[in-house]
Amino acid sequence: MLAVVLGMMILAIVIMGVAPAVATVMKREREKELLFRGKQYARAIALFQRRYGRFPNELKELYENRPRTIRKLWKEPMCNCPDWHVIYQNSPDALNPGAGGTGLPGSRPLPTPTPGAFGPTGQTKTVGPIVGVRSSIHEEALTEWRGQKFYDEWRFIMGDADRDTQTGFTPTMRLPPGAPPSSS
Repeated sequence: MLAVVLGMMILAIVIMGVAPAVATVMKREREKELLFRGKQYARAIALFQRRYGRFPNELKELYENRPRTIRKLWKEPMCNCPDWHVIYQNSPDALNPGAGGTGLPGSRPLPTPTPGAFGPTGQTKTVGPIVGVRSSIHEEALTEWRGQKFYDEWRFIMGDADRDTQTGFTPTMRLPPGAPPSSS
């Protein structure tokens, strides 16, 4: 009986030592997933704009319009909820420093009153063209991304999804077989 109790105590100590490491690994995986999903939304918004000549007014337009511009409506991985904070054109969020903002300083989409038949009277809802998304979770990340330490500072704006991973084409780089010659 004493050996069983000692074994359980040793097992509990080992689990207490390993649990923080497992939590860190899981958080790091959620961070990678946040980057992946945010970039997917930014690419889908850019594709939507090229395909339809306008920006989407809701994220569900990316999925519901045919042909689709996104495979699925991704959940925000840090809270595992569908509640992304959308970034509207001409909003201060769209002017993320170093992210190639798309709006004018200080201008925001005008809030539109929600009619009584569709919601409580007097409640306002911001509408406007969506140019990106960001997390709504204000928590310090394990890693920095583009110099930002908090998840809600990581902005995924159309046309900017791959800025941190792209490298410019140089004439000394070889083109893959069958690729058209560059026009630069």
